Amino acid sequence: MANEMFYVRVKTHKNATVYAFSRSVTGILDYVGKTTPTGDELSQMQCVDGSAYFTPSWYTYLPSELRATVCVYMPSNVENLDASQYSFLLHVGALLLAVEDRDGLLVAELLRRRPTVFANFLPLVLHLIKPVAAEALFAYVYGGFRGDGGFEQVYKANAPIATGETDVSAILLTAAKDVLKPNPEKESPEEMFFRYFREKESFDFTIGIVGATNHPWVAGIEKFESVVKTATAFRFFDDAAVGAKGLEFFESLSTKVQAEPYNPHDHNAISVSIDDLGAKLKGMQTKSKAGYLRATGAAILRKARPNLFAYGSKLWRLGANPDYFENAIVLRIKF
Repeated sequence: MANEMFYVRVKTHKNATVYAFSRSVTGILDYVGKTTPTGDELSQMQCVDGSAYFTPSWYTYLPSELRATVCVYMPSNVENLDASQYSFLLHVGALLLAVEDRDGLLVAELLRRRPTVFANFLPLVLHLIKPVAAEALFAYVYGGFRGDGGFEQVYKANAPIATGETDVSAILLTAAKDVLKPNPEKESPEEMFFRYFREKESFDFTIGIVGATNHPWVAGIEKFESVVKTATAFRFFDDAAVGAKGLEFFESLSTKVQAEPYNPHDHNAISVSIDDLGAKLKGMQTKSKAGYLRATGAAILRKARPNLFAYGSKLWRLGANPDYFENAIVLRIKF
């Protein structure tokens, strides 16, 4: 009896990627890789909608790369597909897309919000997230909106993990061991990441910022939303056009991430400014302070690259996430 095949299709405006999974005669699910099944093959299968992140309406803005539909194709006569396998197949598409687009923070968020879904298939998950695990761990511990005060204990233990593990930092550290090379006896977690950032030539990762509610940029969102409501109420544009214009508006915003060695409170501070929304609506180009990178993460980056003062960046996600706070801001940083 041949293995059963399952396909997870993730479609964005740019392309559609199909990931194949096989299930052995003994019921073991395994990852095959990217594939291009024929239309005839898919047409003979059942198709169910997969899960895209958490709740799309939480987000004020998502980049086009993450605006996706997920479909799961399974044999029409599938038998004995248990609930955990079915749940994994429905949710893994979002994880695969986050890895594909190197949104490490989203990878960590998905692992945290779907702990039992992914914990049951830990060997598979470790393989899938490995390409972004190091940056995902850095973003989760030092750039997530919650932070992770338990990571130091996980790091010092440096223990192997087993299927069923739900601690996000432990999962990410295990997946990243080959590149991070943790050595708890000689290095602190911060020193490990300092070495990692110092030795790599370039970086591309996502990270959240803190202090947004204390800075003026967030207030501009209310002005923008007021303009959108007016345009909708007076039918200047139809609903679809308003939505498209809003996405274009946020996509056009430029950001500035730069060091503040003169900062009296923290000489390692790295500030974040974004095009002022109110000024942008008036056709003017000026930035306002939106917040900072979390202090420990900023200190690691500054120590690793002391001569680097300006970081390539763009606004990546903006959303009202009930786990954190309204209008959580996520940046993509490259250097």
